[in-house]
Amino acid sequence: MLEVGSTLPKITVRDDAGKEVSTQEFLGAQLVLYFYPKNDTWGCTKEATQFRDAYEAFRKKDTELIGVSRDSIESHRLFKEKYMLPFRLLADVESRLCDAFGVIVDENVYGKNAIQRSTFLFDPGGNLIRVWPKVTVLGHADEVLKEL
Repeated sequence: MLEVGSTLPKITVRDDAGKEVSTQEFLGAQLVLYFYPKNDTWGCTKEATQFRDAYEAFRKKDTELIGVSRDSIESHRLFKEKYMLPFRLLADVESRLCDAFGVIVDENVYGKNAIQRSTFLFDPGGNLIRVWPKVTVLGHADEVLKEL
């Protein structure tokens, strides 16, 4: 897993709108990048809606909030619409971000190795300043917000 002091990996993926996005576009503000296993499952929905409910508080602290899973662009689009998520979701279908962050664990879920629910906080320069591995869903958004 990516460790504190590491720099934001330079990777390009597509977001929930199908737009190609480079992680370097997120430099200049604090960045919360949270990885989750699968759209529309209980835990992932609960986590996303807690981040949604706290979104304005994150923005007031000049922090970009982005969710990442290996779901498709279309799955992300539907998930985002269904739960009115105001932040971007990245479709890491080829697992480039997941591999770079070291969040894949040897546990078969939905037919492939699972994403360990994890959150990473980067400073505006792209330096990793905090990691939450093995996240417990309930209260996690508030826990991250308190760190800012």
